[in-house]
Amino acid sequence: MAEEQPKKRVTKPKEVSADLKAAPAPRARARDAVAVPKKPRAAGRSKSPQVSAADRQRMIAERAYYLAEARSFVGGDCQADWYAAESWVDAHLSA
Repeated sequence: MAEEQPKKRVTKPKEVSADLKAAPAPRARARDAVAVPKKPRAAGRSKSPQVSAADRQRMIAERAYYLAEARSFVGGDCQADWYAAESWVDAHLSA
Protein backbone atom coordinates (compact mmCIF):
# COMPACT_ATOMS: atom_id res chain seq x y z
CA MET A 1 0.00 0.00 0.00
CA ALA A 2 1.18 3.46 -0.86
CA GLU A 3 1.10 6.08 1.85
CA GLU A 4 -0.93 9.14 1.13
CA GLN A 5 0.90 12.46 1.26
CA PRO A 6 -0.89 15.20 3.18
CA LYS A 7 -2.25 17.85 0.87
CA LYS A 8 -0.79 21.32 1.03
CA ARG A 9 -3.05 24.03 2.26
CA VAL A 10 -3.55 26.83 -0.18
CA THR A 11 -4.87 30.07 1.21
CA LYS A 12 -6.14 33.05 -0.65
CA PRO A 13 -4.41 36.38 -0.04
CA LYS A 14 -6.29 38.73 2.21
CA GLU A 15 -8.02 41.55 0.46
CA VAL A 16 -6.81 45.06 1.13
CA SER A 17 -9.49 47.53 2.04
CA ALA A 18 -10.36 50.20 -0.52
CA ASP A 19 -9.21 52.94 1.89
CA LEU A 20 -5.65 51.62 1.93
CA LYS A 21 -5.51 51.21 -1.83
CA ALA A 22 -6.62 54.77 -2.56
CA ALA A 23 -4.59 56.72 0.02
CA PRO A 24 -1.06 57.51 -1.14
CA ALA A 25 1.73 57.61 1.42
CA PRO A 26 2.37 61.09 2.84
CA ARG A 27 5.45 62.84 1.45
CA ALA A 28 7.68 65.33 3.16
CA ARG A 29 7.58 68.81 1.73
CA ALA A 30 10.77 70.59 0.75
CA ARG A 31 10.00 73.54 3.00
CA ASP A 32 9.52 71.21 5.97
CA ALA A 33 12.99 69.71 5.59
CA VAL A 34 15.72 70.92 7.90
CA ALA A 35 18.83 72.14 6.12
CA VAL A 36 21.94 70.27 7.26
CA PRO A 37 25.23 71.92 6.35
CA LYS A 38 27.60 69.69 4.39
CA LYS A 39 31.15 69.16 5.51
CA PRO A 40 33.75 70.41 3.03
CA ARG A 41 35.78 67.66 1.41
CA ALA A 42 39.51 67.72 1.73
CA ALA A 43 41.36 67.95 -1.55
CA GLY A 44 43.54 64.89 -2.12
CA ARG A 45 44.86 62.75 0.69
CA SER A 46 44.82 64.07 4.19
CA LYS A 47 48.16 64.56 5.89
CA SER A 48 49.21 61.70 8.12
CA PRO A 49 49.64 62.37 11.82
CA GLN A 50 53.13 62.95 13.18
CA VAL A 51 55.14 59.77 13.67
CA SER A 52 57.63 59.45 16.50
CA ALA A 53 61.29 58.79 15.76
CA ALA A 54 61.01 55.31 17.29
CA ASP A 55 58.01 54.44 15.10
CA ARG A 56 59.80 55.76 12.00
CA GLN A 57 62.88 53.64 12.86
CA ARG A 58 60.67 50.54 13.30
CA MET A 59 58.94 51.18 9.97
CA ILE A 60 62.28 51.50 8.17
CA ALA A 61 63.60 48.30 9.76
CA GLU A 62 60.44 46.41 8.79
CA ARG A 63 60.57 47.67 5.20
CA ALA A 64 64.28 46.79 4.92
CA TYR A 65 63.48 43.28 6.17
CA TYR A 66 60.80 42.84 3.51
CA LEU A 67 63.17 44.07 0.79
CA ALA A 68 65.74 41.46 1.85
CA GLU A 69 63.05 38.80 2.09
CA ALA A 70 61.90 39.58 -1.47
CA ARG A 71 65.29 38.45 -2.77
CA SER A 72 65.31 35.44 -0.36
CA PHE A 73 68.08 37.03 1.76
CA VAL A 74 70.60 36.13 -0.94
CA GLY A 75 73.05 38.70 -2.27
CA GLY A 76 72.33 42.38 -2.04
CA ASP A 77 73.54 44.82 0.55
CA CYS A 78 71.89 45.42 3.92
CA GLN A 79 72.86 49.10 3.84
CA ALA A 80 71.31 49.52 0.39
CA ASP A 81 68.12 47.87 1.70
CA TRP A 82 68.12 50.25 4.67
CA TYR A 83 68.58 53.36 2.51
CA ALA A 84 65.88 52.21 0.07
CA ALA A 85 63.52 51.52 2.97
CA GLU A 86 64.30 54.89 4.53
CA SER A 87 63.47 56.80 1.37
CA TRP A 88 60.28 54.73 0.83
CA VAL A 89 59.04 55.37 4.40
CA ASP A 90 59.86 59.08 4.23
CA ALA A 91 58.05 59.42 0.90
CA HIS A 92 54.95 57.73 2.28
CA LEU A 93 54.95 59.72 5.51
CA SER A 94 55.20 63.04 3.67
CA ALA A 95 52.32 62.20 1.29
